[in-house]
Amino acid sequence: MKRTDGEFILLCTLPVVALIWVSAFFLFPGFAHPMSPTLSAEEVATFYRDKTARIRYSMILFNWFGVGLVPIVILLAMQIRRMAHRTPILSYCLIACSGGPPTIFLIANMFWLLGSFRPDRAPELTQALNDLAWLTFTLVVPYLIAQCLLLALAIFWDHQNRPVFKRWVALFNVATAVALAPAAFTALSLTGPLAWDGLLSFWVKNSAIAVWIVVMGAVLAQNIREQRAQEWVAA
Repeated sequence: MKRTDGEFILLCTLPVVALIWVSAFFLFPGFAHPMSPTLSAEEVATFYRDKTARIRYSMILFNWFGVGLVPIVILLAMQIRRMAHRTPILSYCLIACSGGPPTIFLIANMFWLLGSFRPDRAPELTQALNDLAWLTFTLVVPYLIAQCLLLALAIFWDHQNRPVFKRWVALFNVATAVALAPAAFTALSLTGPLAWDGLLSFWVKNSAIAVWIVVMGAVLAQNIREQRAQEWVAA
């Protein structure tokens, strides 16, 4: 039970990922009070000039959150491999999806960093970089939705006497996918709940991601602990 292996090491990274997420969220001044898409070019430029240091440091930190998403998805893929499926195709699909969110998060971070790298540039250019950052950050949800639905499908198809995950985990992932879906339409609106600072595209989306990390991290920890206990007893 006390054996240290790759899965256990990856599992130990999850609290660090959560801490980075919370720290970056509150450090970046554009998140605590989300920037409005209706801000003028001059107002956006002023924001970047006044908050240059916080933007730079928060985005450097936030880059590691994107990387930290990979271990949790790979751990989930390993759990899918333990399920009673005819082929490992669902675990491969989940692994393939795992590269999308970190890459897109990194691109969004780079746009925010570029905006703060030369805050004295023309306001219209800073506004364009800001738009690119926010839209890229918000529109990442298709990959996240696919991950949730693939995981839910794998759980529903696992017909073992003792399934790897309980059915409520599948339902939770479907609910998370539904909560993330409105953010896919962010580019259609400058105001309202679908705007990048709106209730659905910002608050519901980011809350859903945070809750998913906590819940799935706890479920993974329990599963891996039980698996190791069974292996220890069998040995």
